[in-house]
Amino acid sequence: MKNRLTALILIVLIATALMVGGCSNKAGESAEEKKAVPVRVDSLSSRNLSEYRYFTGTVEAKNQVVVVTKMAGKVKEVLVKAGDKVKAGQVLVKLDEEDVMPQVEQARAAYNAAEASYNRTKAQLEQELKNLESSVRQAEENFKNVSQNYERMKKLYEEGAISKKDFEAVELQYSVTKEQYESAREQLELTRNNTIPQTLEAVRSQMEQAEAALSAAQTALENTLITSPIDGTIGNVNVRVGQLLGAGTVVAVVGNTESFFVNISVPEDVINSIKLGDAAEVAVDSIDAVIKATVTKVSPYKDLATGLYPVELMLENVPSDLKPGMFARAKIAVSTYENVLAVPEECVVRLNDKDVVFTVEGNTAKANEVVLGPTVEGYTVIKQGLDKGMSVIVEGQEFVEDGSLVEVIGKEEVK
Repeated sequence: MKNRLTALILIVLIATALMVGGCSNKAGESAEEKKAVPVRVDSLSSRNLSEYRYFTGTVEAKNQVVVVTKMAGKVKEVLVKAGDKVKAGQVLVKLDEEDVMPQVEQARAAYNAAEASYNRTKAQLEQELKNLESSVRQAEENFKNVSQNYERMKKLYEEGAISKKDFEAVELQYSVTKEQYESAREQLELTRNNTIPQTLEAVRSQMEQAEAALSAAQTALENTLITSPIDGTIGNVNVRVGQLLGAGTVVAVVGNTESFFVNISVPEDVINSIKLGDAAEVAVDSIDAVIKATVTKVSPYKDLATGLYPVELMLENVPSDLKPGMFARAKIAVSTYENVLAVPEECVVRLNDKDVVFTVEGNTAKANEVVLGPTVEGYTVIKQGLDKGMSVIVEGQEFVEDGSLVEVIGKEEVK
């Protein structure tokens, strides 16, 4: 208001001066040339400037998750409502298990039968192995006795003590007993190394298949109980009793409403200026709040859908009426200029293809050619041409030229 009033006074004074000049004679015109132009000045001082960029996003609860069904079914019970606090594993919604229970019982019966078959087959094979081992021992003992008799009779035959017919009978018994012993050993090895492992593997496979079917049925039964994956607060519940749901249907949203964040999308020309820990401000117009925030995540990869980089801002000291889903506007400093000389951007005048800032020395306006830096938040950085403490004309500069007589009607040091 003060600036507007000052500007109005300047315009009135300048208009009055022009009217008087138009009505005067030649001598009056000479006097008017010396009449001072009213201006307002500020004392030039160094300042810190920050260049801000603005982004939009949506308020979300920390660890916010969407709970969905893992199977199709009809809603039997809804055990929570929006605003309820829940623990990880707590049941939120129950689906009707009427169609699932028979599947579980059938699968359990099949598994029990397969398990019994496996145990029975295993016991039979173990007994068969014991019998074969006993047969081998018996055949070995027989062969040992017959071998001893054979060696004795062979010696007697060679001495001529027995007939060839008697020796051939002993020799035949020896051959038969040896063959029986070797056959028993082969049968034992075959059973131990092939028959038993293959048979057990077959019945074990059947049992494991039955076990997998039982596990799948039990999982289906467990999936009729839809639980919260985290500790948090229910945001909303999207189902009702009796409703038929397909697999993947959204049931509820759960999040930590004591901690909020805003996700924003940042273009590539800015992303490298934003670092973890940077301060930000988030405005939520719906509750008329401006909330301090900190950058907690900066993605190194673009979102393929938007072509922008996701950045997370964690909100601090959130008001009690803040809710997930509210629209938010974030303000982040992307460039900072410390201890620079800067003037309001309207103070820079283009004169004879040069950038000029007018100052006051005594009661005279001076045009200072300047080298400009960036313009940030309404202020233009002056790289060269001005010094700290100079009186810069901030109002009335459009009515003066180099050497004009001026009258300072306002002076205020810029903070």
